Order: sequence, then structure tokens, then C-alpha cells
Amino acid sequence: MKRITLAIVFLMLTLSGQGYAQDDIGAIRKAAEQGVAGAQNNLGWMYTNGRGVPQDDKEAVNWYRKAAEQGVAEAQYNLGKSYAQGEGVPQDYKEAVKWFRMAAEQGNAEGQHGLGMNYGSGRGVPQDDKEAVKWYRKAAEQNFPPAQTNLGKMYAQGEGVPQDYKEAVKWFRMAAEQGNAEGQHGLGLNYAIGQGVPQDYVQAHMWLNLAASQGDEATIKTRDIVANLMTPAQLAQAQELARNWKPTTQGAAKEDKQAAQPHAKIQSTGTGFFINGSGFAISNAHVAEGCSTIKAVFQDGTTADTSTVATDRQNDLALLKVNMQNKTHAQLRVGSPVRQGEQIVIYGYPLAGALATKGNLSTGSVSALSGLQDDTRFLQISAPVQQGNSGGPLLDQSGDVIGVVTSKLNAIATAKLTGDIPQNVNFAIKIGVATQFLDANGVKFDTATTKKPLDAADIGDMAKAFTFMLECYANKP
Repeated sequence: MKRITLAIVFLMLTLSGQGYAQDDIGAIRKAAEQGVAGAQNNLGWMYTNGRGVPQDDKEAVNWYRKAAEQGVAEAQYNLGKSYAQGEGVPQDYKEAVKWFRMAAEQGNAEGQHGLGMNYGSGRGVPQDDKEAVKWYRKAAEQNFPPAQTNLGKMYAQGEGVPQDYKEAVKWFRMAAEQGNAEGQHGLGLNYAIGQGVPQDYVQAHMWLNLAASQGDEATIKTRDIVANLMTPAQLAQAQELARNWKPTTQGAAKEDKQAAQPHAKIQSTGTGFFINGSGFAISNAHVAEGCSTIKAVFQDGTTADTSTVATDRQNDLALLKVNMQNKTHAQLRVGSPVRQGEQIVIYGYPLAGALATKGNLSTGSVSALSGLQDDTRFLQISAPVQQGNSGGPLLDQSGDVIGVVTSKLNAIATAKLTGDIPQNVNFAIKIGVATQFLDANGVKFDTATTKKPLDAADIGDMAKAFTFMLECYANKP
């Protein structure tokens, strides 16, 4: 193997901004064949959808399985879905449940929803409405519209929970406002009947009309029944509301922001997290620098203007001030040394526009207590790091922050130089370095107390409350 100098290695470091080139199919395949879990899942997705390769469900399952066995939650969900639908493998609900559960326990919203559906239908597990509600709720709280709709149905029908039309309307509305047709249908019906909300034919017709525009024949008939109960003025008002309606998804929020700022474009994205209750947050210097405007984007799609207070380029840290009073912030672990082999969790917003827009959780362990050439400022970690993870929290098993995610080793570039592809060689700046940076800038933060270990899903619930996406806007040339 070739000897690699430190300078060359640093050139190969992808500061959570490059990843695999989407059009480089050969590179993705090579990485997948060498065991890189993210590439295996990506290749499976390409075979499922016929993107860059012939559509082939069996090949998709082959690659999903390889990634799933390495613990990639998205691949576990994809493999479970293949078994549930009998695509590429014989239909097997028990096997589907097995993989959905693995994904769900890592906090994957689609896996949680899939597991809820199996409990609701009794496929692969004993039918259990309470368990269905439990998993629907976990996914719904991550703002996953299909789970919000199903949770709304459970409340409307009193299955697994006491019947509660107001609660049903709450969840239908969350899904409806994101453009989910079933949520719009459920909300429209509640307005038409007056369950959980005052009876309102205008609102009923608007939501049913939006759902009907997606082609469901039953919804079209229901909308037309409501129309026959309305005056011409009410019908005109409902149609006007439907024409002017826009979804409140994060993607729509981005479009609105860019429309309001016609001379700006998103240059890059990253992750940040609150370190106290006064709007102060931390991220990477390379995320915050070179931006004409920085926006913090939260789980519900709302945004807040963000300014850079201070940067430390040498340690790749940035102190940010978000223009809001936040309710939750991270606890920083100091005084308790990190041990090699500790299990860790990363929460962030990788590959914006490709992966889930509501946050992504990954797990792994501390591989080494130093970085490249024994740089003691860093931890080496095995949890997957992708574009957009930069600046996110590295959490221990109690949900306390032990580092700030900063970089990954470029697998393809390394392979070209060494003939071997490194797997999950990623880095985080130690929290001790970050606290020195905060102290130097006079910013208060809370230190952690000893706590019992938590499940990864519970840690994810904690992290998403104080973690957010950062959008870096740059002026057009």
C-alpha cells in the first residue's frame, strides 16, 4: 500500500460536502462492492427505481440486504418494504416486520410507520392497535405525513386510543398541510360532519377538493356531495381557497424564501445545535463562512435568521446566534473522558434534497481517541457522515454531546491512492475543544450529569429538539 502524507490525506477529507458524485455510477458500484454501506443502499435504490441501471428488484434487495446488515436504517426499511410488497423476494410479512423493527428502533420514521401498519393489520405480528398507535406516533412526531394520517384515523375510530375527534383533526391537519391526500380527505370529512371542528362546508370543500385533485374517485364523490350542500358564494370561496393554497413542507418554505430573496441561492447546508437557552448555537466554521445570509431551518419548516458571532478556523468551529428564544438545548459532557468503543449517535441533516428533510439519525462507535496522525483534538467515529452532517452533535449513550461532527475521509479519493476503500472513517472535534472556544467567547453552556443509557430512538427524540439545518446563502455572480 502506498504511504500517504498528511497533506494528501487532508486533501482527501470531505468536509461533509462532497460524498459520492451522483452521476459516477462506477464509483458508487465500486464502493458498494468494497463494503461501503451507504453506497450499497444507494445502489439498491438505483436498482429499485431504474436510475442509471436497469430496474431490477432482486438486485435492489441484494444491495439493501448488505447495507441493512451493516445497520443502515434506511436500507433496513427498504428491505422490509421489499418483503412486505413481495418485490425481489417472496412476500413475507414476518421478515418485513423484522427489518422494519430494526429501522424503527434507530429512529427511522418510515420504519416506524411500516411497523405500525403491520401491527394495525396483524401481518407478521399479532394484531395490536395500541402497538400500532405507539409506532405511528413516533413517526408522526417526526412530521411523517402517512403516519400522521394513520394516527388521525386511530383517534377518529377509537382504535388503540380513546376516541377523540379533536386529536384526529390535529393529526389530519398536519398531514394535510404538507399535501398528503389522505390527510386532506380526513380533515375535509371532519369539517363536513363537524367532528372535532365546527361544521364548515367551505373548509370541507377546500380540503376535499385538494385531495380530489390527486385523483381519488371516492374523494371526488365526497367533494361533490358537499358541493351540493353549499351556496354558489360558498362554493366560489372554497374554490378560491384551494387555488391559492400552498403546502407547508420544508421544500415549499425554501421556495418561498428564495422567491423573497431573488438575488440569493443556497450555496451549501450543514447542521447546528443550541448550547444554551439564549439562542446561541455551535456548528463548523466551514459551514458558516462565505455566506451572505444564514438561515436556521427547524423540524416544522419554520426558519430563523442566524448570525456568526465568532469562528475558530483551526478547530473548524463557529459560534452562532439564532434569532429566536429556544426552549431546548444540548447538555455538554465535560470531565468524563470518552472511551474507545463507546456507542455514539449522530443527528443531523445530510444530503439535503435527497434524504429525509426532517433530520437523520445514525449510530456507531468511537473508533479512536485521536484523528489523523494522532491529532488529539479529534475523535474518529464509525457512524456514517454525509454532506450536511457538518456541525451536528456527536452524542453519547445518555444523549449528552461529546463532540461536533466535522469531516469524513473521501472513500473514492482514498481508493485511488491506496487501492483500498476505507469504511466509515469519520471525525468529530472533541467537546473539550469546543468548550474552550465557548469559554473564550464568554458564552454559558450546561454540562451533563451522570445519566442512565438510553435507546438510540430516545436520544434521537432529544437531539431533534435542539438540532437544526443551516442554509448558507451566497449572492449570485
